[in-house]
Amino acid sequence: MTMRELTYQVSFNTPAFLGNAEQQAQWRTPPFKAMLRQWWRVVKAADVGYDHRELLKLENALFGSAGDGDVGGRSKVQLRLSGWDVGTLASVTNGAMVSHGEVKGGQVGANLYLGYGPIGGQSRNAIDVKAPAQLLKIRCPAEHADALQKAMQLAAWFGTLGSRSRNGWGSIGITRTESTPLLGFGALAAMDSIQSISPPLSLSNCLDKEWRHAVGMSDAGVPAIWRLFKLGPKNEGGQTTLVSFASWEEAMKELARIKIAVRTAPYFKFQNGGNQGHPAPLPRHVLSYPSGSQHSVSANNWGQSGRMANQVLFKVHRRETGFVATIAHFPIRIPHHMAARLQLPDQVAVWKKVHDLLDLERTSGLQRMKGAPA
Repeated sequence: MTMRELTYQVSFNTPAFLGNAEQQAQWRTPPFKAMLRQWWRVVKAADVGYDHRELLKLENALFGSAGDGDVGGRSKVQLRLSGWDVGTLASVTNGAMVSHGEVKGGQVGANLYLGYGPIGGQSRNAIDVKAPAQLLKIRCPAEHADALQKAMQLAAWFGTLGSRSRNGWGSIGITRTESTPLLGFGALAAMDSIQSISPPLSLSNCLDKEWRHAVGMSDAGVPAIWRLFKLGPKNEGGQTTLVSFASWEEAMKELARIKIAVRTAPYFKFQNGGNQGHPAPLPRHVLSYPSGSQHSVSANNWGQSGRMANQVLFKVHRRETGFVATIAHFPIRIPHHMAARLQLPDQVAVWKKVHDLLDLERTSGLQRMKGAPA
């Protein structure tokens, strides 16, 4: 078997709550391998017709699985980091205040809102954005190198690691140290950059699966990927320019503001609730669950035990001397065990509303990816 080694330089654009066994921040290879597997599935999904059974067979053959004989085997993909340094950032502050009409006092710290858990009452240390970059080496069979390189491209665009990573924490910066460089943030301006790696699918097609397999797309063929800039001064033509944020904190504050604006829009507002919760899921519950202690769903497999992760991924990127961000939606349906025998909101309608609300943020510097040429 001919082996090939892929080498990348990795760093963090926002603090990473990447815990070891003692829940202390530390550079470790297992989270990187998990991230690689996750995006590899997105790359390979179309090849197997989005059949999770066939995909699992390919994944187990490449990444290994527990079992004996033909059932299990060792991973053919090996990862190595140049260092396993411990995180030196003692804690992350609650951050600048943003308006939130549903919390006491009407304001909340942006970092706290996006990172509740590792930030707040039981603060955890983190890997700092100032931590030295590490080399990540991936050794794999040569015939799988192309798919793994595509997976790393998706990770460079959308990948995050550690606790609260879907909200932008642990935004990982990835650059290629040899061969063809990775496409950067600017490539996400148009659909052709992602089309050959993982073709976008309509919301209805995406919501037919319970696992991440493709980025969503509007009925007009526009992917659900947005790039976030800071509004700059007007140019000579009187148009507002788009510039980078001065710090990752500024970018995270704007991401927090946008998330709050979407979740508290009239369409998603809770009209009641309290200790008894809601008898059936409402549109807000489709976004993620739990949705607050006063707004649980009093139905089987929901309540205090139900879990449904946010599908909309935030990531902060470095751009020249500043920071920008992406928002991307990889839609999946409500898990079957939570959906059974319940009257559910129309999931396509819910996510179309989210996309519409994000599109309205264009005047605040959020720019949606362009679709394929007509």
